[in-house]
Amino acid sequence: MQIKRGLSALMLLFLGWPAGAQEQPESRFRFGGFGTLGLAWNSTDQAAFIRDVSQPRGATRTPDGRVDSRLGLQGDAQLTGTLQATLQVVSKYRYDATYTPDITWAFLGWSPQPEYRFRFGRLGVESFMNSDSRDVGYTYLLVRPPMEVFGVVPVTRLDGLDGTGTFAAGADSTLRFKAFFGQASEKMPLAAAGTATVLDLAGDRVQGLIAELQTGSWRARLGYAGLQIRTGFPAAVTNLQNGLETFARLSGNPQLVQTADALDFTGGTLGSYTAGLAWDDNPVQGQAMLACFRSDRDMLPRGWAGYVSAGYRLGKVVPYGLWSRVASESRPGLYLQGLPPAVAAQIRTLVDTFASSQSTAAAGFRWDFLAQADCKVQVERVQGSLPTRLWAQPQPGWDGRATVVSAVLDFVF
Repeated sequence: MQIKRGLSALMLLFLGWPAGAQEQPESRFRFGGFGTLGLAWNSTDQAAFIRDVSQPRGATRTPDGRVDSRLGLQGDAQLTGTLQATLQVVSKYRYDATYTPDITWAFLGWSPQPEYRFRFGRLGVESFMNSDSRDVGYTYLLVRPPMEVFGVVPVTRLDGLDGTGTFAAGADSTLRFKAFFGQASEKMPLAAAGTATVLDLAGDRVQGLIAELQTGSWRARLGYAGLQIRTGFPAAVTNLQNGLETFARLSGNPQLVQTADALDFTGGTLGSYTAGLAWDDNPVQGQAMLACFRSDRDMLPRGWAGYVSAGYRLGKVVPYGLWSRVASESRPGLYLQGLPPAVAAQIRTLVDTFASSQSTAAAGFRWDFLAQADCKVQVERVQGSLPTRLWAQPQPGWDGRATVVSAVLDFVF
């Protein structure tokens, strides 16, 4: 709370975008913004296509502008020779089905030496390569970061601190190390316990480490990000857990007691271990990444995800291709015998909320028709299986297959 009060005052000073804005050499302030206007169409009405797990609704056979459209404003102030301040506000479709603007970045940065930088406040979580700029569509080749990797992680920002050290590692190489620590501040929809509710991640602990090597046209990255669940689940879930535990103890069935204990996620830890490789040697560019997800609770997500993408520049147009996949590990069976059918169904829904198994093959092109704007068109063929948390409102009997067509206009100013 103190972080929010102390840094929200920066909003009164500036809003802008540092990378895309034109700088004034003598100015200590930089202003600008970024945005995406998008439409997505999905070949099925049996499930709604979403960009990530924070979105409660998505695209069906009616073209939808909510999935990718967003607008951001950002500002930087050079307060002293070593102290900087940054504020970023983004409006996009979010967990409560509104476009209420969120403060996504609000931090003070301190650089005592050129190779070191420390930041305090609200920061982007660099879980994956380029993930802290995922809202700025102009900065990446695809219509959107691959859902199977970026979309399954609910935490994109933290309230805390990070530190970065960048060092020369040869004539044409640099080595970067980064550590971050803080608390999550986001919410996400959770279809569990037979009802739609919201999972509040505020207060959950976030930490991570990154090592990255840039040499010539190549960039290699290793990373770890962890989330410790401290806040507990919404009442719709905890009431189900408590009711099951009471029923189990009254019945004297030890197997039902074990099932009730297995549904208690508080104190559990989720971790992602990632390796990434990127290359950009005009006209060829591409990326590849592999992530392994682990947890210390049987009911929390475990599995792996990865993607590979490549593009080839032809003047102002870059045709590209993508393949991505996520796969959850098999979960231990839960003992549900003797429970009322409605309660057993609610427990299965809760457990299935964290499952995901899906692959996507996509092709598209990016056209840089202006210096600070691009147009992208992308066609995706998705193949998955139920249960899944990668789609909104998947219907029983859906075969997990769909074709998604997207068109976006990205810009910075």
